[in-house]
Amino acid sequence: MISAKYASSLLENKITAISLAKIQKQEYTEDENGRMVCSMTGAELRHLLHANKGSFYSQLEPVAINMTSRSIGFSDPSRNGGEFEYISVIDKAKYKDGVFSVYFNPDLRYYISELEKNFTIFELPIMLNFKNGYSFRLYELLSSRAYSSKYEKNQTGTYKITFNLSELKLSMGVVNAELDAVRRELNTKKVPDYDKAVAQSPEKKFEKWYEFRRCVLNVATEEINEKSDIYVEFKPLQGGVGNKTYGVEFYVTRKNQRKEKQDQGQVDLTEDQKFQFHIQLNSLLQEYQVNLNDILAISQASGYNYDLVAEAKAQLDYAGDVKNPVGWLISCIKKGGYQTTPVKMAKKNSFHNFEQRKYSREQMDDLEKILLNQGRKS
Repeated sequence: MISAKYASSLLENKITAISLAKIQKQEYTEDENGRMVCSMTGAELRHLLHANKGSFYSQLEPVAINMTSRSIGFSDPSRNGGEFEYISVIDKAKYKDGVFSVYFNPDLRYYISELEKNFTIFELPIMLNFKNGYSFRLYELLSSRAYSSKYEKNQTGTYKITFNLSELKLSMGVVNAELDAVRRELNTKKVPDYDKAVAQSPEKKFEKWYEFRRCVLNVATEEINEKSDIYVEFKPLQGGVGNKTYGVEFYVTRKNQRKEKQDQGQVDLTEDQKFQFHIQLNSLLQEYQVNLNDILAISQASGYNYDLVAEAKAQLDYAGDVKNPVGWLISCIKKGGYQTTPVKMAKKNSFHNFEQRKYSREQMDDLEKILLNQGRKS
C-alpha cells in the first residue's frame, strides 16, 4: 500500500493512517460482510488533526470519493498469456450523524491486520504532524525502505535509497498515476517505463528538475528532518545527453542512530553540508580567486574545520605577498602555520555552528552556479 502510485490529499492520507492504526489496536467493528469498519467522530478527528471547531462535512466528501476509488494490485502481461489482479482498498466511506466510517475490503484483512512480517511501523503522531502532503508520502516511502536489508546501509547506519525520477513523481502523487493515459502505460508492461508514463500525463506539474527539487523535495525533506524520527539528505543522479537528472539518491538515517554517532563525534558530513561548507570557504577566500578544486583541496586538508581555515587565512593575510596562496594555506593547515607574530583571531563558525546556519534555496542556487563556473574555468 505504501509503494502504490496514486495522488491523494494530505487529509486523505492522515485519515487512512488513523484508520489503519485503529485496526492495529483492534479498535474496529465488523459488518455482516466481514468488512473491518473504522469509525471516527468529528470531535475525535478535530483532536487528532489539531483542527479548528466546525463541521468536517465539506472536507470529508472528496476524501470519501477518492478513498473508495483506490485500488492496489499487479499486472503481468507475460505470464500465462496475461495475468492481473486488483483489489479495491476501501469499499465504502460514509459520514452520518457526525461520524465518519471507513469500510475496508475483507480481502485485505491478511495484509492490514495481525501482520507478522513485511510491514512498516509508523508513529501516528509523526504522521499527523505533517503539514505538507509531499512530506507525508516521502516519509512513508523512505521509512518503509530504511528497515529493509535490500537497501545499502553504511557504517554510520545511513541507508542509501535510489529512485528513478519519474517513478518518484508517480509515487509521491506529483504525477497522477490514476489518469487513464498514465495508467495504460503502467499497466500494459511487466516492467513499466516510468518516463513514458509521466510523459503521457496531460497534467504538467514541476516538470523541470529545479522546480521539483525546490517546490517538492526541499520542502518535504526540511519538514521530515524537523518533525520525524529520520534525517534525510538527497542528491540528483545525472547523465546522458545534456547531463539531465534521471534519478534521486536519498540518504536516510534514523535520528537515534544519528545522535549516537554525533555524541561520539563519528558522523560524516552529508553532501549538502559539504556543499554549504564550500560556499563558506568561497566567501572567506574570494580575494585570493580560488576555484572549486582549490576549495575541495582546502576542505579536505582541514577536515572541514572552518576555524582551521580561518586561522590559516589570517596568517596568509599577515604574511603579505605569497605566490601560491592555496598551497601556502594547505601547508599552514597541515603543519600548524607559519606564524611569526601572534595574531589574535575572533572565533568564526566551527562546524557545529556552521551546521546550524541557514541558507535560502535561492542563495544556494546562485552560489552553486558560481562554484560550478569556477570549476569549469579551472
